Amino acid sequence: MTSGYQRITMSDQDPTPFGRVLLAGEVSDAEPLVPEPLRSMPDTIVSLVTGGTGFYRHADHRIEPIVAPSLTVVLPGERHWYGTYPGERWSEWFAVVEGPAFDLLRRTGRLTRSGPRPLPPGVRPDELALLLRNPPPPAGAEQQIWALAAWLSAALAPPVDDETARWDRAARLLGDELSRRLEMREVAAELDLEYDRFRRVFRERFGRSPLAFRNDRRLEVAATLLRATNLTCREIARRIGFSDEFHLSRRFRGRYGVSPTAYRTGPRR
Repeated sequence: MTSGYQRITMSDQDPTPFGRVLLAGEVSDAEPLVPEPLRSMPDTIVSLVTGGTGFYRHADHRIEPIVAPSLTVVLPGERHWYGTYPGERWSEWFAVVEGPAFDLLRRTGRLTRSGPRPLPPGVRPDELALLLRNPPPPAGAEQQIWALAAWLSAALAPPVDDETARWDRAARLLGDELSRRLEMREVAAELDLEYDRFRRVFRERFGRSPLAFRNDRRLEVAATLLRATNLTCREIARRIGFSDEFHLSRRFRGRYGVSPTAYRTGPRR
């Protein structure tokens, strides 16, 4: 059997006006090393289990199961314990965070309790992994914090009605796997809609055509990668489905008014 591993990917990030990551890391097919017994921390804990099972123990010793994919968030100062059963393994991304961006989740009612909860459909684990895998360059730290808070807000969102869920799914399909060619008729079929109705209702809901929505999403991801990673423009273009860095640069300048390089090194917008 191949042994798993644990690693710390970030620690003691420099403060930004919106918060910071104090600690982040990955557990891959391993038994997590969590101190016993119940503990509390002054900051918010985020744990996304992507494989395996375990449990969460509250301060009153209530037990809740953790079954992947599962998000566990622990409020500051809350006594708790979570992990696998003895000898078992799981895969997990975790972070300890602090600051106004995360305090806002509590003030707006997004985050009201500690403990595990299922990961809602459409909230992608790989987006959190991208944010926690490597420390951002200094110029990207603020954007990383907001992206992390936005991902967490979406993961904590309340359930929605079936029709809203259908169009949320449409937006996710158009925003996923940006590197591959996607036919709009494929999306309509996936949603069990006639193509003309799909295009009409999508424009009514989102204010732009499905193709324009997907292209805008490409540029939004490009902007995040420029600020939060050290990827080259060529690598970013490949990841989001542009033919080359020149195509990316032309589209990016049309959307943001500056070249990708100027955006990466320029002041916050």
